[in-house]
Amino acid sequence: MDFTRQQVLFHRIHQHELDRRVADAAELAVFSLGVQDNTSGSALLSLAARLAAAPSTDEFTVTWSVRGAPHLHRAGELKAFARALWPWSDADARARASRPKVDDMVAALRHIATAMRSIVTKPMTKGEVSTALTPLAPKQTVEACRGCRTEHVSDPIFRLGALPAGLRILPEEKTVTFERIHGWPGVPRKTAGFDELVHRYLTLHGPAGPSEVASYFGTTTREVKKRWPKEGLVEVTVEGHQAWLPEDVEIVDAEPPDVRLLPPTDPYLQARDRDLLLPDKAAQKDIFRVLGRRGAILVDGEIAGSWQGRVVSGKRFEVTATPYRPLPDLLPETQILARAKGLDDASVKSD
Repeated sequence: MDFTRQQVLFHRIHQHELDRRVADAAELAVFSLGVQDNTSGSALLSLAARLAAAPSTDEFTVTWSVRGAPHLHRAGELKAFARALWPWSDADARARASRPKVDDMVAALRHIATAMRSIVTKPMTKGEVSTALTPLAPKQTVEACRGCRTEHVSDPIFRLGALPAGLRILPEEKTVTFERIHGWPGVPRKTAGFDELVHRYLTLHGPAGPSEVASYFGTTTREVKKRWPKEGLVEVTVEGHQAWLPEDVEIVDAEPPDVRLLPPTDPYLQARDRDLLLPDKAAQKDIFRVLGRRGAILVDGEIAGSWQGRVVSGKRFEVTATPYRPLPDLLPETQILARAKGLDDASVKSD
């Protein structure tokens, strides 16, 4: 089975439910891996691109999960996520924590997560938790911070400790503020369920391989190959390149939407094979910036431009589009995003 790039993109668009509008946010397929958020509330706009009505994120739990980034999750799935994301080796843990010079990394992470759980007995800001955690943490996990002009637990390690500690983020607070998730079973003793996460990634972003899965979860290809599922996957090719799909997933020949405005960190943009998703290198640099990432304008199955949004005078949502080719009318989709933000007016302009 050799699939073309277009077949794969149209299939992914269908898997991400961007070719239709869904009624219930909790049923969205993208919640199988969580929906990444940022300070401007990009998760809400990701839901708006898929739902038939104005979305709400109130029913979901926010925590640092995949790659230590803030994600919205179904509350009932967090315990399983914590076990599945728990590193299975020191090499895996060091990769996820940006390779700190920590000898026994899994044990250090367990120590930190346990301490974080004991510290957060009431809502506490990130700074308050960090201050209380640092004297309790293994010395190798503490580093000097120029911005804070002090020493504290490495930020990537701190982030990795939040979910296994059973902490959630209070979305209504302007400063990152944690509270306990009630009924938490404790820090995972070992990894359980990573095979299922591989299956979920390949369902949404497949066909793909170990290198894409490793990049998505923040570890190394070598480590993922050690944990690559022995059952449940079928080997295929995409434009002649080796890839895998879950055996219960068939490539769907879907009809792509005319237009969708996907915000930065949208699940569709999280696929790690960016050369397939967006072959043009200049366009990649525009969309996938390290700082100030932009949203993508999806037109007929292809990323046809980037966009930035801002609220003007507290009333109007304004989208500034950077086209890679001629674009259709973006105002109807912009109005959908405006309503998601609780605004009555919308406008579009071009760079």
